[in-house]
Amino acid sequence: MKKFLKIIFVILLVLGIAGAAYGGYIYYTVNKGVNSSFSGLEDKSKLREDGEEVDIEDSFTVLILGIDENEKRAKKEQLKRDEFRTDTMILATFDREGNVIKMINIPRDTLSLISDEQAFDKINHAHALGGIEGAVDSVENLLNVPVDFYIRVNFDSVVDIVNTLGGVEFDVPFDMEEPNQDDSGKIKVKKGKRMLTGEEALAVVRSRRVDSDFGRGERQMQMIQAIMNRSKSTGAITKIDDLVDVVSKNVTHNFTMQDITKLAKYFASNDIDFEQTRVLGEDYIGYTGAYYYKPSEEHLFVLSRTLREILDLKAPDVNDFANIRLSYWLNPTVLIGEDIINNYKLEGEDIPFFADPAYKSKYGDGFNIPKEQLENYEDNEGDTDVSQPDGQDYTEPTEEEYLDESNDDDYYYNPGTNPRDEYFPPERDDRENYE
Repeated sequence: MKKFLKIIFVILLVLGIAGAAYGGYIYYTVNKGVNSSFSGLEDKSKLREDGEEVDIEDSFTVLILGIDENEKRAKKEQLKRDEFRTDTMILATFDREGNVIKMINIPRDTLSLISDEQAFDKINHAHALGGIEGAVDSVENLLNVPVDFYIRVNFDSVVDIVNTLGGVEFDVPFDMEEPNQDDSGKIKVKKGKRMLTGEEALAVVRSRRVDSDFGRGERQMQMIQAIMNRSKSTGAITKIDDLVDVVSKNVTHNFTMQDITKLAKYFASNDIDFEQTRVLGEDYIGYTGAYYYKPSEEHLFVLSRTLREILDLKAPDVNDFANIRLSYWLNPTVLIGEDIINNYKLEGEDIPFFADPAYKSKYGDGFNIPKEQLENYEDNEGDTDVSQPDGQDYTEPTEEEYLDESNDDDYYYNPGTNPRDEYFPPERDDRENYE
């Protein structure tokens, strides 16, 4: 599947810089565009202590979502914007004290708890099943880190954004050839540092033919940085009307104009460093033959510990992580049950070794990972060309099929087996409490 990235709140930052620097008409135009694309979250993050308000001048997180909202496909499958799967999910944490943005690429096939479905599934299904709220909830379940803000971007907008900015400078790692925006032809991009057009930028972040899905994710984060740097140019301000139009049509977010203005001033006047990683894990084949990506429990724990310290939150507990606490029920799309989800806890010898405060993780802080540890994951590149046991290719259900309640039995129950028999540790004697 060839999709790509989500451009970021870069555009929002550009608008904020413009609104902060100019008055009158420009501020009015920017404010109108920001307000028209604003859509708040229903509830504050449950992971923020006492429901505290997030101050944009302190450290905070932003969930960047990329969706492939193709107009033709939307009409054919009768899908609304909230019913598309996410192709890209990146959690960006702004460390205001260190002037660092730490970005985590979450592979789209990552197993995560989908709360409304009471089951583990691919994290990119969360948006199709529960919209923005569903995507936010699943990321919080996975990383045990609050999502303070979000930005959802339609993929096709990258072309307009980059063209509006007059192109973006990027070091292309290898020669690429990808379908153009409307799949009517091919776009060829040569290796090396060059100024990319919108179509070329889209091709760069879509491509995974040479490296992998993970390689593509890394390029997407690099493209985010390149667009952010480009947005600082004075020429971007002169394109404010065009940028506002792009934002209004393709971007949804929960930043206020005041938030964006403050953040833009900070961004424009400081040198910001970037650190990036992906959630490490391994290939996992479900009982239907479908491919999933099982994240490393230790890496999730370490990432959470690092980010929660930045956010001035208490250290994580293993029972705060759905993937760790409910690992015995990690059977994709199989109904777990509300009682287990809400009440089951790890105790005693079931507590994993990496939860010991004295333990020094092989993953460092989760971002600056020793090279030898990364090499252990080079072979786990997310190969989605998986076949079922009978040799027939597995076809993943469409969004329409996932939203069809009449199909629930097909996705939530494992015919012929009891998932608790398969995943419940035999040495535990309290299983009857969770039947």
